[in-house]
Amino acid sequence: MFTDSATILVRGGNGGNGTVAWRREKYVAMGGPNGGDGGNGGSVIFRASPHTDTLSDYHSKKKFQAENGKAGGGDNMHGRSGENVELLVPPGTLIYEILPDGSKTLLIDLDITDAQALVCKGGRGGFGNAHFVSSVRQSPDFAELGEEGEVKQLFLELKLVADVGIIGYPSVGKSSIIAAISAAKPKIAAYEFTTLVPNLGVVEYNKRSYVVCDVPGLIEGAADGKGLGHTFLKHIERCRVLLHVLSIERAVQNTEAQTIAEALLHDYNVIRKELEKYSPVLPFKHECIYINKTDILTSEELDDLLTQLGSLGLVAWNTGSTFNRDAMNTLKKELLTVVLTERERVAAEVLTEEPEEVVLTPGDEVAGTVRDYRVDITEERVTIIGKRIEQIVSMTNFTQPGAVARLKDVLERIGIATLQRRNPRKAIIIGTTNVTNILSDEELLDENEDEDGVNMES
Repeated sequence: MFTDSATILVRGGNGGNGTVAWRREKYVAMGGPNGGDGGNGGSVIFRASPHTDTLSDYHSKKKFQAENGKAGGGDNMHGRSGENVELLVPPGTLIYEILPDGSKTLLIDLDITDAQALVCKGGRGGFGNAHFVSSVRQSPDFAELGEEGEVKQLFLELKLVADVGIIGYPSVGKSSIIAAISAAKPKIAAYEFTTLVPNLGVVEYNKRSYVVCDVPGLIEGAADGKGLGHTFLKHIERCRVLLHVLSIERAVQNTEAQTIAEALLHDYNVIRKELEKYSPVLPFKHECIYINKTDILTSEELDDLLTQLGSLGLVAWNTGSTFNRDAMNTLKKELLTVVLTERERVAAEVLTEEPEEVVLTPGDEVAGTVRDYRVDITEERVTIIGKRIEQIVSMTNFTQPGAVARLKDVLERIGIATLQRRNPRKAIIIGTTNVTNILSDEELLDENEDEDGVNMES
């Protein structure tokens, strides 16, 4: 079953908890803490696989979760990290995150075969008590909890990637062409909209190959959703070359046009108009106009028709019939020449593009240090937003007094306790955790304590 869109829920694995443990060994005095760190949770990774051309795997199964990390052990034993989950999608898949308000934001466009993207990160494993040993904290009796993995609702949209996209009205012979020049076996019948899903085929010629996509037939109003409309117009955007097929048989049956040439020109203009309405990119794609089903005309009639088309401003790139093997071999050869030229042009454009400069802004809440946070103050609360400080709070085990004291130390040193003293009647929220009671404790820090703890957490 062909599926070109899906909505799924992905979850990174939770990090394993750190361990509180002590070295107790005969004849070894004051062995000290030796609790190991927890393992990191696995992540969710997407990969564009050439072995699939549909999103049907995500039609029934909607939830995917990576493995959780294991807890640390005594004797400084580190917990095992969770296994990643690799989800295979066809090349040309766009991955959007669905935000709480229902809007979508594009995360990654996997338009290259074997491209990979880490979309949902696993949680970090919690530090064991051996990690917190310092000159003033020689016997820490606490450890961190494992961080929860990221959770995202994703919308997957497929826009097939092909070298050549075959477009045109229904029943002009698009499926017959792809069946004649490749190993694809599309449904072929003498009625419109026989093709309901795009068909991909690999064309091989002279030890070279390229991919051809048979796009279901378009009609007038397709850009507004008529016929198969938007469902398959989007797949044309990823094709490097468009093979626009015009059918003489269809033109002959058009009783409104005075000549076959005028009927072909009408069909061509209708499809071009729909492409222009749908996307500003499509009109600029390399287009090859192919006159199909020429076997119903004599060679003299065909020559006369091409002359008439030229006088109307429509120049045919090639002509032929799927019943003529030589014509199909010629089509394969000439399409290969066009495809190779287009590939070279695209490659040259990529080489001349300058890489985007990455700018890191001090104080950005996505930075990785504990001092990088943003403060939002309202009448009722003070909200602290910062990646690292939120991580520390979420990984604090509030049942362990030592862990709470360590958190208070960090909040004091980075200035959040000062915010609380300036706003005594407001709740202090870090991420989703209310830390007001912790900061309200009158116990102060040891003045002799240095900042090793803060730097160690950064």
